[in-house]
Amino acid sequence: MRTRIVLFSSLLGLLLIAYVAHSLWRSNAEVPVASVDTTTAMAPPSGGLAAFDKNGDGIVYQDPMHPWIVLDAPGKAPDCGMDLVPVSIHEGMDMETDGSVRIDPVVLQNTGVRLTTVEVAPLAPTVRATARLEVNEQQLVAVSPKISGWVEVLYVDYEGARVRKGEPLLEIYSPELVSTQEEYLLALRNVRQLAGTPAEADARRLLEAARRRLLFWDITDQQIQQLEETGQPRKTLTLYAPASGTVLEKKVVEGQKIQAGQTLFVLADLSTLWLQVDVYEHDLSWVVPGIRAEITLPYDPTVRLEGYVDYVYDTLDPTTRTAQARIVVPNPGLRLKPGMYAVATLHGRPTPPRPLVPDEAIVRYGNEAFVIVALGEGRFLPTRVQVGHEANGYAQILDGLQGGEQIVARAQFLIDSEARLKSALGALMSGHQHGSAMEADEPDAHS
Repeated sequence: MRTRIVLFSSLLGLLLIAYVAHSLWRSNAEVPVASVDTTTAMAPPSGGLAAFDKNGDGIVYQDPMHPWIVLDAPGKAPDCGMDLVPVSIHEGMDMETDGSVRIDPVVLQNTGVRLTTVEVAPLAPTVRATARLEVNEQQLVAVSPKISGWVEVLYVDYEGARVRKGEPLLEIYSPELVSTQEEYLLALRNVRQLAGTPAEADARRLLEAARRRLLFWDITDQQIQQLEETGQPRKTLTLYAPASGTVLEKKVVEGQKIQAGQTLFVLADLSTLWLQVDVYEHDLSWVVPGIRAEITLPYDPTVRLEGYVDYVYDTLDPTTRTAQARIVVPNPGLRLKPGMYAVATLHGRPTPPRPLVPDEAIVRYGNEAFVIVALGEGRFLPTRVQVGHEANGYAQILDGLQGGEQIVARAQFLIDSEARLKSALGALMSGHQHGSAMEADEPDAHS
């Protein structure tokens, strides 16, 4: 009995120790989240970080994800729950009364900050895009008979053959053709027999009707004259190439029965080709008919061609988000083949002169855009700008900057290096964003 009491007491003691340890762990782990109005936690446009140093120890506490949230005591960030980070109010830079930020020259040198001057100039866009060569649809010709019959002889018997205009393609046997020739010969004999009589006029009308039928079937005047001279109907009709070109399609074999209107061949003149350029949606505003294009071919980098956009299609591919621009390309010697890939460099028309800045100088902050203006003597001012067209690594500034001003060429790099510069951006946005938790995204560099 005594042994049981001792064991029970020991077990109760262990449970009590575990409870006390758990309570101590919870008291240390559960640091209360700071409850604070974001408008007071955000760095103000004047006073800098020192405005939050209510304890006078030179230390304030920043949200590491959103550094514009600053508190005077340790705790957790009200927006994301992360631990606040202690920061010295004297570390490297301070905010001036005009909202600018002063950065120590040593910090600038260590971070490699590079400045650039805003230039006022036209933006001459260059759009580089992939393309492929296709057959010029305006140079396609279909060969179809106007009578039914059977293919007696096939002169061009494979696709890819090159033919000249007037070259024979095939011969067709048609009983209807033979019958019409016999009618023509009979009408011709009647005209000769009835010459000088009142019936001659009717005989000539019949002769002309038979002649027109032969002409409608593509019997040439020379063949009709030969028919008159020999008096013997031709058994077959010869179809000739209506244009010079390459046989893209052959849809007939010898002995085949064919119908009037049936497509037997498709010919294409490949002396010019279409270059179909895939233009992304965001570049379409630059691509209009008439702009110049330079063309290179991966299979032979020595080949360089020039052309002009003659048409921009009205539809957009919903999958690739591209529209097609068409360029007519000369093809002397038929060196270029339909289906080849190419790279087209399209030169858009220059815009009116505007202030231009590098893309990397722009910081995107929600729907806003900013640049960091260098005021001199180590002072930098985040400035809201309105961005216009962008091309060739540069962006037009419609409002917010003037020519001759100096800005930070890679703004995001400076912001990443000096986190409290984000506080200045946050202060600039304080009039536009509010609430119990910051909903703004981190500033993103435009790329």
